Amino acid sequence: MKSPLVRCAKNPILTPAMMPFDCYTVMNAGATRFEGDVLLLLRVETRERKTQFHVARSRNGIDFEVNPEPIRYPLTELDRLGTRPHRFDMRITRMGEVYYVFHANWLDPWGSLINLAKTTDFVNFEPVSHSVPANRNAVLFPEKINGRYARLERPQNIDGRGAIWYSESPDLEFWGRSMPVMLPATDWAQFKQGAGCVPVRTPHGWLEIYHATAMTASTENYYLGACLLDLDEPWKVVAAPKSFLLAAEELYECVGQTPNVVFTGGGCEMDDGSYFLYYGAADTRMCMARTTISELVDFCLEA
Repeated sequence: MKSPLVRCAKNPILTPAMMPFDCYTVMNAGATRFEGDVLLLLRVETRERKTQFHVARSRNGIDFEVNPEPIRYPLTELDRLGTRPHRFDMRITRMGEVYYVFHANWLDPWGSLINLAKTTDFVNFEPVSHSVPANRNAVLFPEKINGRYARLERPQNIDGRGAIWYSESPDLEFWGRSMPVMLPATDWAQFKQGAGCVPVRTPHGWLEIYHATAMTASTENYYLGACLLDLDEPWKVVAAPKSFLLAAEELYECVGQTPNVVFTGGGCEMDDGSYFLYYGAADTRMCMARTTISELVDFCLEA
């Protein structure tokens, strides 16, 4: 089945050259609605290969104004025990008036773990909790499920394939009741399968857009896929098309720091009913593709 995604005619919508400061890459942003705007938390790499995050805001979801100052993210006790904390790939979930931000944190000597913080203004961030290594790609559901907070995550298993898991928490600090959701099981989803967007509640299940990779003779290619998860038991897959939703096909997706990458950290429902999916391209620049929630659900059910 043909993908319902339509790439924005202005892609890439954000590039290093468009930043109000010098940088090497801008990619893999978390996305949400805030005060009527689309707000992105951009992952920016400096020419020293240091990662920082900048807030970008847009009224129309396409033309963004980027804050030249990076956000100030407080160090946790664990950060101080390790060395070289390297945060990346934020996902933003709104619950009431609080915005929860999951992100990966590569911390020597332990490797990748996931951190959770919260904010109400995207200026002040308060750490909430962290996982044990090795884990990444966490995203928080926008409402409690069976009275508990819930997240999708990707533990790093020993063979490197990766898989999406589901976990619950009574307080956002202690997580358990973990269940496997989806293993890499198609020709385009062989490795690194992880949650991307905040799940969207629909009558047919939780709509989730995720990423995965597959090896070719010369490179590892990233793809985006879509699925529906059971509303009450989200570790159960209702529908998972065998077709991918998006692949690196345009030049700006195929050429860059990491070739052949499309990677999403979030999407936004717009006032006109459309859904803007934001994604990093080639680990270098930011892009957007347009669709609707109903079209994505149909893609899952009919493919």
